[in-house]
Amino acid sequence: MTQALTSEQVHQIVNNTLLVLLARPELQREWRANLLDLLKQAREQALEDEMLFVAAVLSLLEKPNDRLPTGTAYDYAWEALLTGLKTGRLQPLDDEDGFSLEHLLRSVAEALVAVFTTSPDQRDVVTREVQNMLQAAQDSNVPELETWLADALAVLNGADPIALAQHHEGLYGAYWQAIVANIPNA
Repeated sequence: MTQALTSEQVHQIVNNTLLVLLARPELQREWRANLLDLLKQAREQALEDEMLFVAAVLSLLEKPNDRLPTGTAYDYAWEALLTGLKTGRLQPLDDEDGFSLEHLLRSVAEALVAVFTTSPDQRDVVTREVQNMLQAAQDSNVPELETWLADALAVLNGADPIALAQHHEGLYGAYWQAIVANIPNA
């Protein structure tokens, strides 16, 4: 499949949408108008993939819980949008440089293990960072990530990670098990 939108345009759509949804909701009306113009152009040129992708992004502005793939050549950009909503960060479209959910979970797990093993003096810093991530997950309405980060905070505050393991499955469960396995006396 070929793309009519340039990589720069796609990157702008992803980053501007994440910016509006995560940090600057006051710009939503203006960004929505820009996307509607782009959708109109795609319709005029009968560019089906572009129409579907832009319509999905418009829907995401109204319903940030939308998680259905677009089924177009732009699914990589759609995935970057969804990952950005989950992580609360802008997403590069290059997979090698991307900040994925897996990267986020690994970083938090490593930070928790460090607090309980080699860097107990970093507890306050790690707690603040996890609180910020939790707030972004709540703002983005990502329940699994919210639960995982809330449990990470609970562990930082003395909860037993083994008792919380039942809350986590899949990728979340795998990184939770890394916490359990590497925190002494867990």
